[in-house]
Amino acid sequence: MRPVFLLATLPPVRSAAYRAALKAEARPLLGALAGTLVVCVVIAVLLGRYVPETQGYAHALLNSLCIGLLAFVLINVTRVLLWPRRAPPLAGMLLLLIIGMPASLILGASFAAMLLGETADWLWQDHGGVRAAAVVATVIGTLTITVAAWVHKYTTAVRLQSELQQARAEAARRLADEAQLRLLRAQLEPHMLFNTLATLRTLIGLDPARAQTMLDDLVSLLRATLQASRHDTLELASEFALLEHYLRLMAVRLGPRLRFELHLAPELAQVQVPALLLQPLVENAIRHGIEPLPANGEILVHARRRNGLCEVSITDNGLGFDPVLANNPSSGGAGAGFGLEAVRARLRAAWGEHARLEIESPAPEHGDRGTRVVLAFPASHADAAHD
Repeated sequence: MRPVFLLATLPPVRSAAYRAALKAEARPLLGALAGTLVVCVVIAVLLGRYVPETQGYAHALLNSLCIGLLAFVLINVTRVLLWPRRAPPLAGMLLLLIIGMPASLILGASFAAMLLGETADWLWQDHGGVRAAAVVATVIGTLTITVAAWVHKYTTAVRLQSELQQARAEAARRLADEAQLRLLRAQLEPHMLFNTLATLRTLIGLDPARAQTMLDDLVSLLRATLQASRHDTLELASEFALLEHYLRLMAVRLGPRLRFELHLAPELAQVQVPALLLQPLVENAIRHGIEPLPANGEILVHARRRNGLCEVSITDNGLGFDPVLANNPSSGGAGAGFGLEAVRARLRAAWGEHARLEIESPAPEHGDRGTRVVLAFPASHADAAHD
């Protein structure tokens, strides 16, 4: 009943999945065939050398090839047909061996004798140990090839399972990064909007002209941010335009306490980056670096190509980076730590190990103060794949 049960569980031969599984087994099966031929040659050499009754190397080689190749078909090819997508169960494999080894010995030896114009009477009457040697050689050779194929199938299954688990973990991490981005947006935009509206309320009575300028900049920023939020990526030129709207708004709010400069290398204008990647870093520079200064605050945002990568630096001459803030995402809106971790996560999601974020504080160009944040990433996903 067991063979009937095994055959009943086979997928339809015309099944696309079954055909694909057979196609995937073609290369390992060819490897097993090559191994079978090598084992047959080795057995023929040993029999021809140590069992003279085999009538020399040519007789031994023909018998070895006929028996070995028939065993390959009866055991390994049948194994692939029965279990193309997984390692065979132990009971099924033992059944194939029990049937396949004696069948291949008898049929293979008979076929070789027919080719030589002889009779295989040594199968039934042992002449000088020929039958015993053939049986031992058949068992050892068959087990060697079968066990090797089984081990290969098992190790391949383990490797594929490990790769599947890694892929699932990577997908889960990317989903978490996307959720963190949504949270960052939810915290970032209301914080900036409320501060700006509070400033506008004050300026309307004191300086209507500046209030009008600030309102125009706010409308431009909100329009650009709304458009950016509808896309996963933006050109670096669009990202810099967003920063310009934001910094102009902050310059009206802070007056002479803030000066800014944006420089984007022309060849990098069309580089695609995750949407709203740079704004959290610029906001951190203003909130934790520039706002505490009494005057002469400065923010420089430069993008250039260096060592084959796109490098964006955000430098301020503020009070410097406080490591405590990196781990304090509360403090009203997006904290320094939350923003930096969100940017790191988005860089990993977009470019993996090909991207990096570095922080220098104090900034080299500002002596004992200021902060310099540097992002480096491939100019395109194609560059990352090439590396």
